[in-house]
Amino acid sequence: MTVTFYEPAPIADLHVIQRRPLAIILPGGGFTFYSQRESEIIALNYLAQGFAAVVVDYQLADQPPVLPHALYQVGTVVAYFRKNAVVYHLAPDKFLLAGFSAGGYVTALYADQWSAPFLTQAVGVTRADLQVNAVGLAYPVIGLRLGWPPTARERAAIVGDWPYHEADQLVNGENPPTFIWATQTDELVPVTNTQHYVQALERAGVPVHSTIYDQGPHGLALARPVTAFPRSFDPVDPDFGAAFVQPHVAHWFPQQLDWLTRLWNLNDFWRDQ
Repeated sequence: MTVTFYEPAPIADLHVIQRRPLAIILPGGGFTFYSQRESEIIALNYLAQGFAAVVVDYQLADQPPVLPHALYQVGTVVAYFRKNAVVYHLAPDKFLLAGFSAGGYVTALYADQWSAPFLTQAVGVTRADLQVNAVGLAYPVIGLRLGWPPTARERAAIVGDWPYHEADQLVNGENPPTFIWATQTDELVPVTNTQHYVQALERAGVPVHSTIYDQGPHGLALARPVTAFPRSFDPVDPDFGAAFVQPHVAHWFPQQLDWLTRLWNLNDFWRDQ
C-alpha cells in the first residue's frame, strides 16, 4: 500500500494554523492499476478548497484476493490520521472517504462495515478510530452481481472466499452520509450499481445525495478537459476523449462541496478558527 498526503501551505495572512477537513481518495482502475485521472488531480481540487487530502493505492487483483485486505488498508489509513489529527492539523470530525469506480467499491464496502468487529480486530483499533464522517462515490461498483466484472475469474480475484462483498446488501444505519453520482450511459459499470446502493441507503435512513446524469462514459473523473484523454491518446480515433468532457456532469465537484458545506457547517468551521 502506498499513501500520499497532500496539505495546503498555511495562509500567513490569517495568523492561525488552520485545522482542515481530510479527503481520503481511492482511485479507480478496475483493480488492475490506479487511475492517475482520479488521484493527484482530484486531491489538488480538494486542496484548493482548504482540505488536506490522501491518495491511497490499495491492494490490487495481481495479489488476490483484494478483499478483505483492501478494507484493512483503508482502516489503517483512517485510524492513523485520526490518531495523528493534531500533528497534521486535521479536523477529526470531518473525514471524507471518496472513491471512484473500483475504488468506489472499496469505499462503499468500508462505509458499510467500518464498525464491524472483524475490522476493528484486524486493524487493532477501536471502532471510533475507523469512523469516517461522509462518503463520496463516483460511478462506483457496488455489487459483483450487477454487471462488473464480466467473468468469474475476475470476480474471484477480487473477493476470493470473502462473503461480505455486495455493498448494497450490507448497508445499515451506521453508514455515513453519502454523496453518489453516475451516468445513465455508463458502458462499463451499469448504473444499476448506483441505483441499488441509493435505494439501500434510503431504506436504512442514511442521508444521501444522488445524481444520475443522462449521458457520459465510465471514468469521467472531473468531466472537464483537464482529465479527458487528449487527441494524441488514440491517433486512430483522436476524438475518443471528447466524450470525457461533459460540462453538465462537471458540476458534481462543486455540488459535493456545497453538500459538505451544509453537512459540516463549513462556513462557521472556517470562520471560528
